Parts: sequence; C-alpha cells; structure tokens
Amino acid sequence: MKALVTANFDPRALDRLREDLGIDVEYAPIANRDGRLPEDEFLELVRPVDILVVGYEGVPERVVAEAENLKIIACPRGGPDANVDIDAATERGIPVLYAPGRNAVSVGDFTWGQILGVMRNIALGHHLLHTGTYTGSPRADAATGGNREDVTWGMGRDSPYVTLKGRELSGKTVGIVGMGAVGREVAKRARGFEVDPLGYDPYIDAASMAEYDTKKVDLDELLRQSDIVTLHVPVTDGTRGLIGADEFEMMKDGAYFINNARGAIVDQDALLEALRSGKLGGAALDVYDMEPIPDDHPLLELDNVVTTPHLAGAAAEVVERHSEMLVDDIEALLSGEEPIHVANNEALP
Repeated sequence: MKALVTANFDPRALDRLREDLGIDVEYAPIANRDGRLPEDEFLELVRPVDILVVGYEGVPERVVAEAENLKIIACPRGGPDANVDIDAATERGIPVLYAPGRNAVSVGDFTWGQILGVMRNIALGHHLLHTGTYTGSPRADAATGGNREDVTWGMGRDSPYVTLKGRELSGKTVGIVGMGAVGREVAKRARGFEVDPLGYDPYIDAASMAEYDTKKVDLDELLRQSDIVTLHVPVTDGTRGLIGADEFEMMKDGAYFINNARGAIVDQDALLEALRSGKLGGAALDVYDMEPIPDDHPLLELDNVVTTPHLAGAAAEVVERHSEMLVDDIEALLSGEEPIHVANNEALP
C-alpha cells in the first residue's frame, strides 16, 4: 500500500505509517517547497497511491476521478472542503478524514496575545522603538530628589508613558462570537484575566456556555455590552459579512475588535471607517479580505491596528496534533474500525 503526504507532518506519525502500518510513504511537505504543486504534477504523484494526505494542494473532481487507486483522503484542516471536492470523493466511496479543532489551543493562545498587543500598545511600542521614535541618549539616573537611582523614559507629554498608555483587562467584558473549539479555548483563558465573557453562537446552548463561565447572549447584545469583541466562526452563507457598519455602530465607543477567523466575515470598508473615526479603540487582525495583504493596504497605515500574517494556527504542536489525529483514523479504517473524524460518513464502507 502506498501513501503520498504533501501536508506538513510529524516525523513520529510518518514512522507510524511506515513501521506500524507497513505503508510505503512518499513525503513531499509544502514546508519544503515554494508553494502548492501544479495540478498536473500533483496528479502524477497521486495516481499510484492508495492514501493521500494533503494539506493545501487542490483535490478537485479531476484528481479524484483519475487517481484510480485512491482509497483514503486525509486533510489536516478543520474544513477540508476548502481544497477537497468532498462530493466527488463521496461518489467514489472515498472517505475524507480531517482534523477539527487541531489548532484550537494555538488560536486560543494567540487571541489573548492579540488582545494584549493592541490594548497595551505592545506591538506599536515595539515598532516605534525599532523605527527610532523613542530611542535617544540614555541617562543613568532620570529621577531626582529620591533616595535611590531610578531610570525612566521621561514623563513629559510626548513620553511613551503618556502616548502609549493602554487599558487593563480586569473587569472588562469580552464578547466571543462563535463558541466552537476555538471560542471555548478563548473562554477558558479568560478566567485568568478576570474578565466577564459573553458568547454568541446559535448552535451552542446556554448550559454548554456556562461550563466555560460564559453567558449566552444574542449578537446585538454582545456587541453593545462588550469592551472587546473577538470572532471565531467559519465562513458560511450565514456568516459572510456578519460584521458590518451597523454592527460596528452598535459597539461601545473605544471598543477593541479582534479577528483571526476569516476576512470575509467582516465588511472591510466598515472596519476601516470605524478605526479611522475612533469608534473603535483599536483592532488586532490575523486575516484579511486579500492574502497576502497588499503593501499599500490602508490597514497598514493605522497605528491602532495590530496586524499579523495569518499566524494564529501556526504552532509546532498543531502539526503534531493533526498528524496524530489523521494517523489514528487511517489506522482505524485499515483495521475495519470506524474513524472519528470523517467529513463524509456516507463514504464509509
């Protein structure tokens, strides 16, 4: 039995495939290439294999149809339909394995880093130091009249202590839009910051949210009451453009907005207007309407915006986790058992 792995994969999981399951594995991870394989080149690699573990290459109907030996497709993403034609796989009776929640811990951590970064001006302070705004001639003792030496950056109207003064988290209300795997990780971490979490998710009941000390509310109430609003929903017909001008207008003056879900959930023009007008105190964004973000994008001109290049799920542990999840399910299928994470149960034998 042969397998092709083009996803980034943990070496221990590769050893399991080869040594424990006896599979002949070709490993061509995207981390070792400049990008996705062209479809024709990818198809030539897929044709002889029984198992495909694919991260970001597209697996359209043509690939599914022409890869005649293919019996299992595994995709280490929470939404394999982004690059796998699941209908075509189902028609051929090929189960599509995936890894929901693989990066929930990573994104939960990252979200609080974003919140602190924008509310306490950590990212802006770093930028201003590296661009020379607050560097100068150091003084050994900047204090006067006391009994001990003290060093400060200066305390005038233009000092960083004044211009970069932020806001504490304690006592603030944090609105979590989407209480799935990521939203729950965000809520778990909220306890340590002594904030009051609110949750909006039409698919999660109040009792389930209460397990995470989070009060279930509708979206309008969440927007009106929250000092910080953070998005954790997938792009669907119901969430595309979920946050626009009306929603920003509902939010508190000076509130903070966090998005590391998907750019399509937010009306970009409305977000820019809310930031420029001062309606929002700031935003931290890991995703955009266009990626990579153009170098002349207006978001990059704003000091009250923390920007990162789609990093929230980029942690070494995520690769370890999705690798283990997929190999567990591949092993289950090969042993005649039912796998746990299948995008198309109707394709199971």
